[in-house]
Amino acid sequence: MRKFWRICRWYLIVVGLLAHFLVLWLGFGGPVFLDRWLVVHDKPVEAEAIVCLTGGVGANNFPTERGLQRIYTAVQLYLDGYAPWVIFSGGGSGAVSQGEIYAEVAGWLGLPEEAVVIEPYSRSTADHPDNILKLKEPALEKDSALLIVTTPLHSRRVALCFRKAGFSYFRIVTHYSARGKGVRANRLLKKSKLKEYVPSGKKYDDFLFRLRVRTNYLLDALREVVAVGWYKLKGDV
Repeated sequence: MRKFWRICRWYLIVVGLLAHFLVLWLGFGGPVFLDRWLVVHDKPVEAEAIVCLTGGVGANNFPTERGLQRIYTAVQLYLDGYAPWVIFSGGGSGAVSQGEIYAEVAGWLGLPEEAVVIEPYSRSTADHPDNILKLKEPALEKDSALLIVTTPLHSRRVALCFRKAGFSYFRIVTHYSARGKGVRANRLLKKSKLKEYVPSGKKYDDFLFRLRVRTNYLLDALREVVAVGWYKLKGDV
């Protein structure tokens, strides 16, 4: 019995030390090494279509934060002339498909309706490659040049799925801000029109804020590693 309690004590000591180390590491901004493998980002080139993969919806049928990032990136690529079409690929469990919701928000950001294509059937990352091939317009092939837009931690799984499906000429783009023809839509360059406005200069970079952000980032990375492993077991990648 003593041996059992001794093992429990050392277990709690080790777990406690590791937990304290992890809290300090994340709180002080230490790197999450998993993302070095998970993140795939390519330089955009001219393509036949931009494929924006949906990333969920939240309250009131608005895209999630990661979804808004994908929409913005896709619209910026379009406005700089990288492709004539933006395909919003994704279904969902609600009364309106995620593809439709994302396309609506993209219109607010300057994407013209005639450039929008919606693929509302994909329910998982592995579904996107086959479903975009079923579109009548644009008629895509596995050797079509594509810019596939997603968020950084999701990018490795996306690349593996499209490669497994036989696509041979695609690039993964996780972020982009217009620099050419669409530069006026680059929201990073916007300035206030109010003369009385003065930026506060406040920075959200305290220990607890970093801990919350980095913890969420670590959990997202761990979830993505598990997802890639699960996809490998199923034969999807």
